[in-house]
Amino acid sequence: MELETITIEVDEVKSGKVNIISFYRKGQLIDRPPLQAKLKSEEYHYHYRHHLDGDDLERLNTRFPTIFPFDDRKSINDWADEMKREFQRLISDGRLDRQVEKDGIIYEIRLVWVRK
Repeated sequence: MELETITIEVDEVKSGKVNIISFYRKGQLIDRPPLQAKLKSEEYHYHYRHHLDGDDLERLNTRFPTIFPFDDRKSINDWADEMKREFQRLISDGRLDRQVEKDGIIYEIRLVWVRK
């Protein structure tokens, strides 16, 4: 089976609204497979492109307890800053890397934290 590596560089994590997370490189929203941006989130009343909403954060929380939706224990800004730091740490540590098989090819997907 063929192995192909896909490397996605990230230099910024933003939160445009509570429970919304997006990943950027050089000031541009990353929008390439497998890190494609969603068009909007009806449930979270966010009508702009982004990557993760509260439902995604809940799912990620089962694997990464330091990632979680906003829960009123902190201010929204403190929550957003904490999530940005945690995503940076997870990316830097390679914990968001994964392998996906499609059409007989194994894709090794690597997210890499880079400086701006």
